[in-house]
Amino acid sequence: MNVIDKLIARPNNFPFRRLIWKYWYNHLASKYENINIRLMNYGYVEQTNAQELKLDICDEAERYCIQLYHHVANAILLTESEVLEVGCGRGGGAYYVKSYLNPRSLTGIDFSRSNIDFCRQKYQLPGLNFELGDAEALQFADNTFDTVINVESSHCYQQTERFFTEVYRVLRRDGKFLFTDFRPKEAVAATRKQLQNAGFSILKEENITANVCASMELEHQRKIGIIDRQVPYIFRGLAGYFAAAKGTPMYEGLKTGELEYLCYVLKKQPSSISNNMRQHRSRLPETAEV
Repeated sequence: MNVIDKLIARPNNFPFRRLIWKYWYNHLASKYENINIRLMNYGYVEQTNAQELKLDICDEAERYCIQLYHHVANAILLTESEVLEVGCGRGGGAYYVKSYLNPRSLTGIDFSRSNIDFCRQKYQLPGLNFELGDAEALQFADNTFDTVINVESSHCYQQTERFFTEVYRVLRRDGKFLFTDFRPKEAVAATRKQLQNAGFSILKEENITANVCASMELEHQRKIGIIDRQVPYIFRGLAGYFAAAKGTPMYEGLKTGELEYLCYVLKKQPSSISNNMRQHRSRLPETAEV
């Protein structure tokens, strides 16, 4: 095991992993704009006998990644909603939600200019827009959106609690926050508390680790094939970490339970309730950053 392996594998070294992920997001966006990847999440496989999600032929190659978006976004009815996706990446999830689930509008934001340029060139769909933006300082006015979506992105943020507060601010009254990401097992309770402190009530909380692990198993060969064909040899190890290939700390962390993959449906509480929670929080010790 080399030095990077050891650093990433250490259970208490989640901040170092965050730096690795953030570097790779930027690197992929700026250096490999021609790679035919629209979604970069770990995917989702239904564990029940649910009917298979119907997709256009052109979307089949990224089925499992799309299924994660479907599981998250289809938790509520989005028709006629004005939706914001924070951390849209290369835009495939935003495109799926807009074209299949029919919200009135969808705005995707990402911190990478290369990603936003890619999205604007790739997707030409009425009501679908992409903007450069910062998850921890959203550029939108208060009460702008009915729904905010965030898929496997927040683990890269410097201050997750600030992001949750910004989501609360831009949501309209009774707005919904559809949120999914992974956390170290010991940080799950802190994440839940951060969401509540920001002013959200939890309508639904799921541990979907098994569903994500099933996808990772099925996606392994496809992802390794893309890496071998399109990523220079010197960066293949890093790409493998990012893709959670078999044997990597990310893959093993989810398989062993060191990491948990969570999925939430959250509702914006009235400001009087959330303000009371914030006042109570101010009298408590600071919540640890995750």
